[in-house]
This record gives sequence, C-alpha cells and structure tokens, in this order.
Amino acid sequence: MTCLAGMMVAASGVPSRVVLTDGNALSVSNVNTALQHNTLPVQPSTRVLRWGVEEEVAPYRDKVDVAMCADCLFFDEGRESLVRTLVSVLRVGGKALVVAPARSGTFHSFATLCRPYFTVSMVTEYDRVVHQHVNKCSRDPHYSENLHFPLLMILHKLNNNNNNNNN
Repeated sequence: MTCLAGMMVAASGVPSRVVLTDGNALSVSNVNTALQHNTLPVQPSTRVLRWGVEEEVAPYRDKVDVAMCADCLFFDEGRESLVRTLVSVLRVGGKALVVAPARSGTFHSFATLCRPYFTVSMVTEYDRVVHQHVNKCSRDPHYSENLHFPLLMILHKLNNNNNNNNN
C-alpha cells in the first residue's frame, strides 16, 4: 500500500499539513480512494511526484520539514534522483526518514550518496517487541532479513553550498 506511513502520520493529527506522493499516477489514485474511506484529523493532499522532474519538485523547493520514504531504494537508477529531490525539497535542517531493507547493500549505498548533503544516522535495532517478531519471522523459510527487515535512515539536511539547486 503506497503512502500508508504518511496516512498514519496524518491520522496522528500532529502535522499541520501532509502531502502524499508517488511517482505512479495509479498509485496516487489508489491513495485517493483510501483517503475517501477514512476520516483523518489532518486531511492529506496527494500528487504525482517523480524524483528529479523539475516541474513536479519545484513547488516544494525548501518547504518540507519532514519527508518519509518507505521502501523507495529498490531501483538502482532512482537513488540519485531521490537524493537530489530530497536536497531540493527539504528546508535547511529538515529531516528525511528513509525505511528500507538492506537489499544486498542498496541501503548503505544510498547512505553514501546522501553524506555530502545530510548528516546520516541509521537505526538497525529496535525494541524488544520488534526483536521478538523478527525472531518469529526468521523461522519462516521465506523470510530473508536482507529483503524483509526494515532499517531506518535519518537524514538531516546540511546548510552548505552543495545543496543549492542540485536537482
């Protein structure tokens, strides 16, 4: 389900504004259908946003406080565009929360791409409840930590000249 994490943020009622995006118009249409069936304290807006497409990114330039990226690192050709888009849309000091599995190094490769523009921290261990759930899942022969275990990367946008119009 695309944008589920963002819908949960809207359900919390904490942010004043939530924009749910996807690079696929059908996915955005599906999100709109889900939103029609749910009443949230903060009603999100939706739109297609393809990473690196200037006319889609420009309205958000330096305006985003927090961006959430859930399972967005699986296409090799998209990672650099995602970094450029995050650099463009996040305000200085803004934060991106990136959740994805390790996928044979793609998570850590993305972190390397981010380091010139962001401070990067990673969370690879969670609380006892998650640990117990992972132990249970690991008994399933179809479970692969490399493909299924979510890692969290927290990016804080730096204030430096490398960030200017880099998309």
